[in-house]
Amino acid sequence: MAPLARTMSRVQWVRIVLATGLLALTTVAITWPLFRHPASTVLDTESLYGPASVLVQRDINLNIWTLAWDSHALVTDPLHLFHANAFYPARYTLALFDHLLGIVPLFAPVYWATANPVLAHQVALLLSFVLAGLGMTAYVLYWTEDEMAALAAGFLYAFAPFRLWQLGNLQVISVQYLPLVALAIDASLDGRWGCRAPLLLTGALVLSAFSSYYVGYPAFLVAGVYTTMGLLARGRAGLGRLGPIGTALTVAALATAVVSVPYVLLQRSGVLPDYEKSNFTSLAFLTMLRFGLSGVLRFYVVPSKESIPVFLTYTAMTLGMTGVLVHRRHPRGALVMVGAVGIVLALGPDLLLPGIRPIPLPYRLLAAVVPGFSALRVPQRFGVLAALALGSLSGLGLAAARRWLGTGRRVAAALPVLAIAAVLAETRPGGLRGYPLPVGPNVPAAYRWLAEHGNAAPLLELPLRRANLYGESLSMYYSTFHWLPVVNGYTSYPPRPYVGVAEAAAGLPRPDALDAILRQVPLRWILLHRDAVAAGTTPAWEATLRQALTPVADFGETILFEVPADRRPGGVS
Repeated sequence: MAPLARTMSRVQWVRIVLATGLLALTTVAITWPLFRHPASTVLDTESLYGPASVLVQRDINLNIWTLAWDSHALVTDPLHLFHANAFYPARYTLALFDHLLGIVPLFAPVYWATANPVLAHQVALLLSFVLAGLGMTAYVLYWTEDEMAALAAGFLYAFAPFRLWQLGNLQVISVQYLPLVALAIDASLDGRWGCRAPLLLTGALVLSAFSSYYVGYPAFLVAGVYTTMGLLARGRAGLGRLGPIGTALTVAALATAVVSVPYVLLQRSGVLPDYEKSNFTSLAFLTMLRFGLSGVLRFYVVPSKESIPVFLTYTAMTLGMTGVLVHRRHPRGALVMVGAVGIVLALGPDLLLPGIRPIPLPYRLLAAVVPGFSALRVPQRFGVLAALALGSLSGLGLAAARRWLGTGRRVAAALPVLAIAAVLAETRPGGLRGYPLPVGPNVPAAYRWLAEHGNAAPLLELPLRRANLYGESLSMYYSTFHWLPVVNGYTSYPPRPYVGVAEAAAGLPRPDALDAILRQVPLRWILLHRDAVAAGTTPAWEATLRQALTPVADFGETILFEVPADRRPGGVS
């Protein structure tokens, strides 16, 4: 391990730029045509997820809205960041989902420069692949000093099925900082890089935890397991250098705790679930019951899209096993332990075997003692730790194979290229399609009118149907172009004011249903989507709204009404 230079040479910068460009171009090529029109299209989830696509397409709208809201609120009203504009008049509505603040550094610069949330989302998605590859490259290079083997490991991690086969879930695949957690711990325990190592650890943990709790908890687990194994490997030499790591962990944990307060408040109020108290009643906890232990473990070694894609690829398994066999010192044991912890946690709260009672697993203990852990409902996502460990071990194995062959020989030189080609052939999703989302002048005229004349007053879009989750997510997306408070929204955990309005709205177009809505929430604007109401009922809808409200503008498929001042509770202007 050569010491890190205080200033990198021009050659090193050129290599980083080349690796960045190669990772970016590969991402575009292997996902084509996903980035063909990045300013106006996202993933058509049906082309990747099949029957589950209806669940994910609306999640893309949600992620775009969340990141746009973060970027908007941080520069306009940061103290009210968690009081987002959706689900008005409920409070702490950003905490109904992952806040995604860890992805904002990748999203916000493009959004601030262009006001195009779709382009910003696509750039953030592309950068997640680049950073994942660079992070793993840096980690393997630390241990092997083999640039080509390290770059190949970066490709194996960046384009692992866990990431590539979940393109529609940006928050879940934002695991690009996990290799840096391990790298920073090693550098700290080895006494290298001075204060930069614990700063890197703090940053990697905070960005991971702020990207998604499904990334944050694995990140802190990596830190705990990897530090423990690193200390065991180094003995007393490592103990004296534990202080900066402890400080980094404490700072990162405190930062995570601060932004988690709204989630705690919502969970205590019963809005967010506690799956530990409800004995883990969620479909994702039934995976072992459905497939059995052998079936769940089979997902790691056989490609399948029936569950969370945790397939490790034959390329990575071959090279990773080589790393386990030939690399007999740290970090082998630490990586094996990280992978094992991930696989065990991904099993969920109980081990189910035929003929015996369920055996409690560590997941159940963590849900009982770790704050917030009980709100997680997809344990299979901890399988990313297996991909992290195997990607790292693959780099160690590949470097060892190249040393054995002689790095100057053609076969050794070709091995990293062959490994990259093999893993891309295994993981390339194929058949992807783009899904258009209106931006700029293509945004429906009603929302452009509201952006200019809405006066930041509350808006309700009708018909409001809790079952129409995609439509509700689309209302959130379009709100990024006017930022009015909107009653509509999409979440798995709707707040009580929304539930009350939705129940009243189910009675429309009856006049008494409209009266009930206006009593519950102070509104100024109501936008009726004529094309979304039941066939033949449009005249009844319009009659009810025209009788009680003032028509403002007719946009064809939609018509906008203003609520008279005397029917606005609380004096909404």
